[in-house]
Amino acid sequence: MFAVAIAASLIAMTAVDPQTLPVTTDLAKSLRSHVEFLASPDLKGRKPGTPGNRTAADYISSQFREAGLESLPSLHGYGHQISAKLGDNLIGVRPAAALQMSSQRSPRWLLIGAHYDHLGGNYLGADDNASAVAILIELARRLPALPHHSVLFVAFNAEEPPFIRTPLMGSQYFADHLPAEIGSLSSLQAVIIMDLMGGVHWDPLREVIFAAGAEKSPALYRRVKEAASRPGTLNDERGMMNAEQGSSSLSTQHSALSILPVGMHLVEEIPLVGQVSFSDYDAFRNASVPFLFLSAGRTPHYHQPSDLPDTLHYERMASTVRWLKNLLQHVDQDTEPYRFEAGRMEFADEVASLRPLVARAADWSTRIPGTSPLSLWKLRRDDQWLNGLDPAAPSQEDVKRLERVAIRLQCLLADFPACFLI
Repeated sequence: MFAVAIAASLIAMTAVDPQTLPVTTDLAKSLRSHVEFLASPDLKGRKPGTPGNRTAADYISSQFREAGLESLPSLHGYGHQISAKLGDNLIGVRPAAALQMSSQRSPRWLLIGAHYDHLGGNYLGADDNASAVAILIELARRLPALPHHSVLFVAFNAEEPPFIRTPLMGSQYFADHLPAEIGSLSSLQAVIIMDLMGGVHWDPLREVIFAAGAEKSPALYRRVKEAASRPGTLNDERGMMNAEQGSSSLSTQHSALSILPVGMHLVEEIPLVGQVSFSDYDAFRNASVPFLFLSAGRTPHYHQPSDLPDTLHYERMASTVRWLKNLLQHVDQDTEPYRFEAGRMEFADEVASLRPLVARAADWSTRIPGTSPLSLWKLRRDDQWLNGLDPAAPSQEDVKRLERVAIRLQCLLADFPACFLI
C-alpha cells in the first residue's frame, strides 16, 4: 500500500494552463492588450536605460493621459527622472474631488504603484510586472475622484536587479526625492504596491491574491479585511475560505476573487538568510508609511523567458481592478492618519490563510505540481502541526515554523530546486 502511494505521488500533478481560462469581459481584454504591448518582443524586456524601457514609459504616459490623470506641476509632465541613463518613474494624479491642485492646502495622498521595468533581452516580463502595470492603468481609468484623498498612480522604474534595494531603485528614489506637491512621506495616508499579479500555476490559487503588510497599520488592515469580506471575496460564504473561522475547505468554484491576508514576515524571512525585501513596498515600509503589498505570487515562469502574455489569468486581474476600486473608496473615508507599528502581526489570520492551502498541498491528489515525495512528507507534518496549533497564543517557535511553511509553499510554487531542504 505504501509503495502504491509513493508511486501515485510521483505522477505529475497537472498545472493550471492559463490558455484554457476564458477572457470574456471587456476589462480583461483591455488588460491583455496592455500586457501584450509591454511584454512584446519589440520592447526587448524593458531594461532600464534601453529604448524598450523608454517606449514602455511613453506608452504608460499616453495611457495616463487618456485616463484623464493630471501631472504634478513641478514635474512638467508625468516623468520623474531617476537619471538620464536609467530613465523615469511615471506619476499621474487624480486630485481629490474638493481639492484643486493649485490650492495652498497640503492634501492627503493615497499612492498605488507598480514597477514597469524588467530584465531585458529574451526576458519579456509579462507577469513581472506588465500584469500589475496593466491593472494600474485600468484602475486609473475607472477610479473617480475621491472626496478626501488625491490619488497618485505611479509606475516605478528600476526595480529589478541590480537596482533593487539600492538608492537607484525607482521607488526608493521617489521616496528620497519627493515632488514638491507631496511635501513629505507623512502626507501619504497609505501606499499600495502590486507585483506579479497575473500568474497562475496551482488550481487552489486560481482566484487568489495575497495581501501583506497592512497588518502593520490596524485601521488599514481593518479596511482590507472589510473589503475582502464582501460578496465575491475571501470571507463570503461562497468564497474559498473563511479567515475568521479558519475553515479548511476550499471551493472548487472560481467565480470569486479571494484576498488572503499574510504577514510580511511570511514573505521575507528566508531560512539561513534572514529578511529579504522583494519589491517596491520596501522604500515605504522603511519610512514607516502604512502600506499594502499585493501579489499572486511566483510561478515557474518567474524571471524566465517563458514569462509571456499567454501565461496570465486576465479575468482574475479584472476582478482585482474592481476590488481595488472598492478598497480605495473605503480607505478614502478614513481621514485620520493611519498608525504604523513595525512589529505588529495578525498571526491567527495568517494561520487561517495558510492552513487550507497546506492541507491541499499535503494531499498527493491536489499537491503543487513538481512536489517531491520528501517535500510532500514535510508538508504532511506541517498540516498536522497547523491542525493542532492554537493561533491565539503563538510561541516564537510557532512564528518561525509558520515562516518556514510559507517559504516552502512559495518555493514549490516557483518550482525552485531543493524545496525539501526548507
